[in-house]
This record gives sequence, structure tokens and C-alpha cells, in this order.
Amino acid sequence: MNRTACLLFSCPDKSGIIAHIVSFFTLRGLSISRFEEYTDAGQFFSRLEWQLADDSPSRAEFARSFQPLADELDAEFRFHFFNETQQLGLFVSHEPHALIEVLNKHEAGDYPNTEISFVIGNRESVRHIVERHEIPFHFVKTWKDPAKHEPRQLEIVKQYQPDLIGLARYMKVVTANFIESTNCPIVNIHHSFLPSFVGAKPYEMAYERGVKLMGATSHYVTPELDQGPIIEQGVIRVQPGQSIEDMKKVGRDIEKQVFATALSKALHHKTITYSNRTIVFD
Repeated sequence: MNRTACLLFSCPDKSGIIAHIVSFFTLRGLSISRFEEYTDAGQFFSRLEWQLADDSPSRAEFARSFQPLADELDAEFRFHFFNETQQLGLFVSHEPHALIEVLNKHEAGDYPNTEISFVIGNRESVRHIVERHEIPFHFVKTWKDPAKHEPRQLEIVKQYQPDLIGLARYMKVVTANFIESTNCPIVNIHHSFLPSFVGAKPYEMAYERGVKLMGATSHYVTPELDQGPIIEQGVIRVQPGQSIEDMKKVGRDIEKQVFATALSKALHHKTITYSNRTIVFD
């Protein structure tokens, strides 16, 4: 069992912040095993890890004892104990490459203390992939009007209460109500041709324009379509003579890698969002 815990912390930058944080842990006899910090535009960001003892206080107790320091520094913070199992939910449409990558990485142990509790799909064609991993699959047909399918999706989300949702090439726009009602962060993946090539055939348009670079972007979902804080990106050069189908294959490879990495960063609690940007720790 992973006995590591972490603190994510941000506040207006000023002298003495690190000393205050370190003192909090020193006074409790806790040895910090990892400490990262950044400053950006007058804001201080940090992430630290320490080892939990058998008699360590609960996460809620840690938060309560840390609150006076946070108030003093005008800070936002969150703790995570990695011995607590996290619940991940996934949404998918007809393209399974990002889903398969996440399922395989989960099976290989790349997402420790994480359970993929459900997958919601709007195509029955992916059911066998999910059930092969003994994960509950829920088929929910989607319509042009989200009001026809989002209530059922939200019923399923409420049933499992995930800590994180990943849109594994789920090819439908989610509404602001859906985002708010899930009560957890949502991570999306899409190609990086946006905003230049919009629509159903971005690879065809990119091919006609003779693009030389292609990639993928994974970000947290916000009500503004594809405008959320970016977590991870990847890029590759288009080789001379590559067909549209070649480009699509390479694009799928980049998408699944970037998506899996973004989920890993989120599940390892290595991100802080601030002013529509994501601070990503190593």
C-alpha cells in the first residue's frame, strides 16, 4: 500500500512561505521527502510529499490543523493520501484508442490506488473492450440535444461518485450543467489542429493545407469549448508522402499517449489550476 501523502498549495508570493510550510511539518515530526515550488505572476505554487505513519491523522484532520496557516497566507490548498483509493470514470464514443491505452496502463499498475469504476459509451462497439477488463460498461445513446442523454449519464456518475472523469475521445460536447453536476474534475483529449481546422474532418483539411506538424492537447474541461487549462501536449512532424490515413494513425498514437499522461498527472495530484492555466509538477 502506498503510504505517501501530498500537499498542493498556492498563495500570493511573499518571503517566508517555504519556512512556514516546512515548520508546520517539522513541528509534527514529519520528514518531507519531496518539495517542488514555482512562482508565476506574483503567485506561489508548491507540492510536497511525506510518508504517512501508522498513527498519522486523517486527511480531514490534517486539513483542519493546516487551515490557520492557510488563512494567514491567504492560501488555497488540498491534501491527498495515496492509501485512499481513487475512483476514475471514463466516457468514450466509437474510437477506442485512448480508452484502450488507459485500460492497459491501469492494468499495468501505472495508476496506483485508482479504480476505474465505470465506462459510459454511446456506441455498443466498445462494450467488449471494457468488459474484458471486468469494468462496468453503461451504454447511453446520445442525441443532438444533450438534455435527452445527460440526465441518464449523471445518474450513473452519481451512482459511482468518481474523483475524476476522463473523456477518452468522447465525441460530444458536455454542457455547463453537466460539468457542474459531476462534482469532480473532467479531463479531455483532442487533436491540436484547433482552432485552424474546425469540424468533422480536421485531418483532411490539414492534409490539403500541407501541415508539417500535428499533435494532441489534453486539458481540464470548462464550459468554454476546448478552452480549459492545458495539462499535457504532444507533437510530431508530418513526414513527406504520408496519406490522410497515415496522419490519422499517427494522430491516434499521440492522442492516447497525451491523454494517458494527463490522467496520470491528475491522479498523482501533480496539477494546480490557476487563471485558466495548469501548473504541472514533476
